[in-house]
Amino acid sequence: MNGENEIMNNSTYEKLVVLIHAFNEEELIGKTIDDIPRKILGIKTVEVLVVDDGSSDKTVEIAMNAGADKVVSLGKNMGVASAFMTGVRNAISMKADLVVTLDADGQFPPKQVSEIIIPILNNQYDMVSGARFTKDIPKDYPKTKLIGNKLFSKMVSMVVGQKFQDTQTGFRAYNRSALLNISIISEYNFAQEVVIDLTFKKFRLGEIPVKVLFDKNRKSRIVRNIFSYSSKALSTIIRSIFYHRPLMAFGLFGAFLCAGGIFAKLLTISRTLPISDSLENGLIILGIVSFMMGLLANIVFKRQAFTEKDIRHYIEKFGNSDTEDRN
Repeated sequence: MNGENEIMNNSTYEKLVVLIHAFNEEELIGKTIDDIPRKILGIKTVEVLVVDDGSSDKTVEIAMNAGADKVVSLGKNMGVASAFMTGVRNAISMKADLVVTLDADGQFPPKQVSEIIIPILNNQYDMVSGARFTKDIPKDYPKTKLIGNKLFSKMVSMVVGQKFQDTQTGFRAYNRSALLNISIISEYNFAQEVVIDLTFKKFRLGEIPVKVLFDKNRKSRIVRNIFSYSSKALSTIIRSIFYHRPLMAFGLFGAFLCAGGIFAKLLTISRTLPISDSLENGLIILGIVSFMMGLLANIVFKRQAFTEKDIRHYIEKFGNSDTEDRN
């Protein structure tokens, strides 16, 4: 990718907000915040926003002492997706032009913040993901996770019609336009859904290879059980398709049912395999109903998307985030 490692124009952004989701990260969050570069070419101001996801340790205290510009506490553990959307709303109210999401545990060296925003500064993309495992794979990294990452990345790539190397990464950069248009429904993990959502909305998404550090003794906050994670991630992808493309999803399902009903009628007419009229007609009726549900769901989704966008523009205009800030 041309311009991947250098700024190709003289554009300057007012503010970059580094958004950190934290849950019981008292051991590492201080160093992570300390290592975030505060002077970046093309950025006037760099601020750090920490969303504490109901930590029971000293995460909040350490984050504030380490220099976080804003700390938002959710009060209880709401999950990565809820914390992400809370961070998005607060970043908008902070007048962020760019946002970089960064894990609190330091698995992505914070110095890479200045690198992942370059394609956005060059107006190449609206969202940039830090793709892991494209070059050096950390020693002792579980093969099951590598295989799972590749499978889900290929699955999401097929859904959106664009090839991605890593759709599970939490290290990403967004411009303000992308932030204002994100709509997710998952309460568990947002990674795959954001890719699907923004791609369907015709935003420009890209990737750059990044370095990742792996500690085999550290347990993942998200992938605690590979089978549980896989089922939830698959569920998120399927629901995302029905939510973001309801007409297509319900339409295809309806077409399948109608085709089944018509095929059953043909079998009966040709006397190849007699099938009851109730089953034949039932399949066709269900197919039509599914298509009508798709039309209705599409209208509801569009209306909700416009409502969410209006709310975010209201937040952008008035900067009212007092109800979420619980310092």
